[in-house]
Amino acid sequence: MNESFFHVKRLTKGFDARGKAHCALGHQIARESGNPDGIYVEWNWDGKCLTARNDRYGMFPVFYYSRDGEFAISSSIDQLLNAGASPELDETALSVFFRLGFFIGEDTPFRHIRALPPAATLSWDGELRLERATRARGAPSRGESRTSALDTYNELFRCSMTRRAPSDANFAVPLSGGRDSRHILFELLRQGHKPGRCITALHFPPRGNEDARIATMLTQEFGLKHDIIAQSGSFYKAEAAKNPLTSYCTDEHSWYLETVSNIRQRDRVVYDGIAGDVLSQSVFLTEERLRLFQTATPNEIATQLLSKAERKLSNLLTPQLYRNTSLELAISHLEKEVKTHLDSPNPVGSFFFWNRTRREIALVPYGLMGDVPTVYAPFLDHDLYDFLTGLPVEMLIDHTFHTDTISRAYPAHAGLPYEDKGKRADSPDFMRLHADFGKQVAKRLLLRPTSRLINKRFALPRAMRTLFSSAFSASTHWYSPLALYLDQLDIASRR
Repeated sequence: MNESFFHVKRLTKGFDARGKAHCALGHQIARESGNPDGIYVEWNWDGKCLTARNDRYGMFPVFYYSRDGEFAISSSIDQLLNAGASPELDETALSVFFRLGFFIGEDTPFRHIRALPPAATLSWDGELRLERATRARGAPSRGESRTSALDTYNELFRCSMTRRAPSDANFAVPLSGGRDSRHILFELLRQGHKPGRCITALHFPPRGNEDARIATMLTQEFGLKHDIIAQSGSFYKAEAAKNPLTSYCTDEHSWYLETVSNIRQRDRVVYDGIAGDVLSQSVFLTEERLRLFQTATPNEIATQLLSKAERKLSNLLTPQLYRNTSLELAISHLEKEVKTHLDSPNPVGSFFFWNRTRREIALVPYGLMGDVPTVYAPFLDHDLYDFLTGLPVEMLIDHTFHTDTISRAYPAHAGLPYEDKGKRADSPDFMRLHADFGKQVAKRLLLRPTSRLINKRFALPRAMRTLFSSAFSASTHWYSPLALYLDQLDIASRR
């Protein structure tokens, strides 16, 4: 990944600066409005002032640190820590992360390190100034029929893809068994652009490999080259690598590291389906959750979103850390963010888009693949986003809107199935995977028993038992990934 970095410190006379004084990451697409489309961040140091700006969604993960006449900006939190950023943990931010699995707003694990907000304009000349535009949101749609909405979706998506026509004939399409990548592939082919290859990652168990089965059917249908990327390393090694590579900001993505490495070595243009699901056919949008967002208080909504991990946290965290990252604190922090989404036509989609999609999902196409020259995100086209976020939520609640859009646009291929997400891998594979993972984490904790974040009374006796029992080791899967994360975070916070 591209760990771009710049650091500057104010001296008695002038400044001491190092790193990339001029940096442009991602891609911009010119629009008639003068406001560029695309996903990007850029900064410039002219010797006296640092200025930075990013896209309207803040999808490119970049972090900054500003304190006591010192400023640093980077796509990697480790780079900021290495440059001397304060490693003090943000226990309020962590209280939510421990329970949700992603950070909200501009939070990071560290109190003095922040994510660059959406549509931000930042300047620093010894003092920090940060401006941000109002959160992008489409105007509510009024009176449009469902059929008309399907046609508008297709028309706007085609325009988006035209604006993102591949500049390199040897472009790649990561292909799953779902809707977003299929929609991208079908439209590329309709416009006469045949990908150099499609790529599908195999999963770690217990998740099955429906993605590969369905993607193979699609590529065979069109005679496309299809590379299926297997997991060649252990789950432990992938998880241990993923945490620092994603700046300690997610509990997901370890399964995709092998594929990211393959893409970075071979492809210059890639299409990613980020946000297609959350904007048009989200699994998070259920009748129960919509009713919660429409009728409950922000406090009640936050409580429902968070109260599912207490056993793991109360056992694994040190008593002091558990008190300092309490459920009550997490609810209080999260309800402030929830409140900002309640006036949206689709408040559930808005919350998950601006938090999970922006702060967690984007860590793959614009974090792990940050040094791929161009990663297009067609569903984040400004016109398409504005249209989809203005749709009445009633059109989306039955989870068929995106499926019907694709079927209407490409009827000859409407019979091709989608993945069955309920299918899981065989349990013996699951047991072996997690037995190995548990043993590796146990060895790590026993060799470094000084972690300030992990409750040793809980973890160390279990780590000893794990070394002598594969069955017991496999049973630790409910807490061992968090134990690894906490140990790595503890090391990072000691810098």
